[in-house]
Parts: sequence; structure tokens; C-alpha cells
Amino acid sequence: IMYYGDSVRSKTIAGVDNINSSSRFFFTGDAKISSSVKAGFEMMVEWAGATRSDVMNQLGSTTNQYYGASGVVKGAGTPLIIPTVTEGSGDSALAIRTANWWLEDKVLGRVTVGRVNIQGPASTIDVSGGDLAVAAWSNVYLQGGGFYLQNKSDPFGRMSTITFKSLANFCYGCSREEGIRYDSASIGGLLLGAFWGQQDRFTVQARYAAEIAGFQVAAGAGYQHDNLLGYEDPNLPAPTRNDTEQQGYALSAKHIASGLFLQGQYGQTHFKVVSGVVNTGAKTDGKSWHIQGGWAKNAFGPGMTTLYGEYGHGEGYATGTSAGTAAAINNGNFTTIGTSGATITADSYNFYGIGVTQKIDAAAMTLYLGWRHFDPKVSTNADGALPISSFDTITGGARILF
Repeated sequence: IMYYGDSVRSKTIAGVDNINSSSRFFFTGDAKISSSVKAGFEMMVEWAGATRSDVMNQLGSTTNQYYGASGVVKGAGTPLIIPTVTEGSGDSALAIRTANWWLEDKVLGRVTVGRVNIQGPASTIDVSGGDLAVAAWSNVYLQGGGFYLQNKSDPFGRMSTITFKSLANFCYGCSREEGIRYDSASIGGLLLGAFWGQQDRFTVQARYAAEIAGFQVAAGAGYQHDNLLGYEDPNLPAPTRNDTEQQGYALSAKHIASGLFLQGQYGQTHFKVVSGVVNTGAKTDGKSWHIQGGWAKNAFGPGMTTLYGEYGHGEGYATGTSAGTAAAINNGNFTTIGTSGATITADSYNFYGIGVTQKIDAAAMTLYLGWRHFDPKVSTNADGALPISSFDTITGGARILF
């Protein structure tokens, strides 16, 4: 169940699929080739509904923002220039998240071929033990990214055409693609990984976990390079090139005896070359960071109880893109905020929140409830700071593993 509220309107939506941990199931299997080598496969199937937590908005769903008529992703993450709103309810389809086979040696590690979760920039590593990432992951647009930023100055209460995802346009450590992935065997708690795939995307990653002097500690670092050349979309007036680099770092620690923990993440996207429709040479790097702290203990018997607070910041992901044009608006609920066709020269957001998770071990179940308050800021070359409202989200529900 997800609630949204800004200075003009609020909305509560039941039956939302929480994309922090979406509804999915696996087909998996493995066979032993020798005492040290085995082979296996994985196919992960996901419910591809319109009621995803990252596309729901004040009016329904922005699914058409991400997918064309053929189901091919087009421009995912770019500012929404033409608001296209569809009803969030109705029957849906299943989608394939991963489909791959692998070979693993106890000493040399595992090689996986097919559609995989890639190794890449590290997101926040949850050491609480309370499934905190289900309620509050560091990739913040996965809950509420589809909501439109509210124009505070419009007398009719109309929304801007800018979505929150435009300001939080990153997903460190959660990309999937066809290619080859490598995972090393554990080297004293250190895990190394790499990926190479389509469009010459490649990544490297290192993760470490251990118990030291009564503390559980974990750390991660990763790098990703995307080189998309000559993207042939007939809707574009010219081929585009998108050459970007991402890096992400994470550090977490928990005092085992007391249950107190602190964890955080920093990520950066460096736009080396962005040309074509969006960029005019003004695209800046995007940066974000996220920190969480709290208490996690099985104090009542059914399972781990986790109480947490968090704070985060992001900036630069939308700078250099368009804030929208009046001619593109085809819905009376929207208005151009500021001058039509203006370019965003600065963007940022701060957020803070609190929440609780409760694990029910006998049912492999986690109940969760989390609140976040966001303060977005956007400036353009023609208007300076735009009158954008802050907003709140509350997400609650349950996940059952079986």
C-alpha cells in the first residue's frame, strides 16, 4: 500500500508491487560434473504490472513513459516531455528478468552466460538482518519515481511534467543485461566480480564481509561503463551516443551484541558524452549519497525487529535536460512550470525518513512500513528556481519467501 502527498493533493494506492523486491519466482537447477565443478541454470520471472511502485503517480501509471508499443524500452529515465497516463489497474503480463546458464569451480569461481544481474556500482549493503532494503533501498526512485513534481504556484493545482525519477535517475547495483558475468570464490571474505555485455557495457566489483571484534562489517565498490553508439531509433532526428561511467561505494557496520547499526552508500554518474535529442553540452555529473542507522534485534520472539532512520541527497541527474514545452501538454492536469522549452541548469533533492520492519521467521515473512519526506529543487536558464512542492511517501506491506 503506497501513499503520496504534496501541497495540493494526496493519493493512497492499494495493491502496488514494491519494486525494491518485486513479485517474482525462479526456475533453477544444478548438476555436479565432478567433486569441484558443477553446472546450472536460472530463469527469473516477474509480474510486469502497471501498478509498480516506480511508475505509479497521482493519476494512474506512467508505464508508457518507459515502454513503446512493441514493449522495447525507449528513453527510460529521461524527463517526461509528453505526459501519457494510463490506468494502473487491469490484467498484466509476466516478464523475464534473468535467463542464463553457469559453470562453477570451487577454486576458480563461477562464469554465467545469458541475461544476468550485472556486477556494478555498489548500493547500500544491509547488515541489519531485518530486510531493510525491502522498505528503504538507496535507489530511491524505485518507490515513487513516477510521481509528477507539483507546481506550487499554479492556481488550478496542476502538476509539472517533470517526474521525480528525472531527479533521481540512477539505479546503482540493479541493472540487468545479456552478457557474461564472473564471480570469484570467496577469498577470506572478499568477493570479486566482473561483467561484459551488449553495447560494450562492462563492470567490475569488489565486496567484503566479516565479523571483527564483535562487529559485523561489509563494504563494496564497483565501476560501470556504458558506451551506447548509434542508437537507431526511427523517432529520433539523428543517431545518439551515450557514453557514461558510474561508480558506487558502500560501507556498513553492526554491533552484534546491541543490535545498533550504521550503513551508507555514495554513487556518481559521469556523463562523458551525451548527444542527440537531450544533451546540448550542459549535462553535468549526477551524485547521490544515502545513510541509514538504527536498531535491529529479535527482542519479541517471532523474528528480527528493525527500527531505522535515514537521510540522503542527490544532485545533477537532470541538469542539461528540458523542463518541458507547453505544446507537448495533452492533459488538463498538467502545466509547464516556468518558461516553455527552458533547460534545467541545476537540480537536487534532500530526503529523510523513518520506518520499521518485522520479520516472522515461521512464515519466511517480513512486514514493513516506511515514511520518506522529499524536498526537490529545480532551476532553469530562463526562470531560476522553480516553485516545486515537497512531498511525502509512505509504503507498507509484506514480503513472503517460499
